Amino acid sequence: MVKLTQIDDETANTFEQPSQATQEKKQEEIYSESDESDSDSEIDDDDFDYENETLYDRVVALKDIIPPQQRTQIASVVDTAKSLLSIGANKSGNLLWTLTSSALLLGVPLSLAILAETQLQEMEKEMQLQQSAQDVLAPGSENAFQKELPKA
Repeated sequence: MVKLTQIDDETANTFEQPSQATQEKKQEEIYSESDESDSDSEIDDDDFDYENETLYDRVVALKDIIPPQQRTQIASVVDTAKSLLSIGANKSGNLLWTLTSSALLLGVPLSLAILAETQLQEMEKEMQLQQSAQDVLAPGSENAFQKELPKA
């Protein structure tokens, strides 16, 4: 990453001005390096494997195209979205925990009470069926015990 610093006019005047001979030597070095780097880059381009290039490599290569202000805006939007998603996941987890624990604390005893009540109702129905079955098998037995035997 490049760090930019602003230099005032007063500070710029304090730096030494290089002589003409040193400037020419530096330019020659730059030109000779650029010639060598051009030939190296041609070789590198030929040897570069485009099939194994990842998406990350492409994004890094495009990084310099986007201005720094827009990069900071994009980064802030991504950070905001990430924090909102994190908060949303945290709150939904808390809500899910609350609902689950409430269902266990209230629902399980309620379902057990309902189950016991239905079993009691089924037992009452069975008792009524047994009573009616006894009445069908011996219809006059109750009346027979209630009547007195005739005296002779």
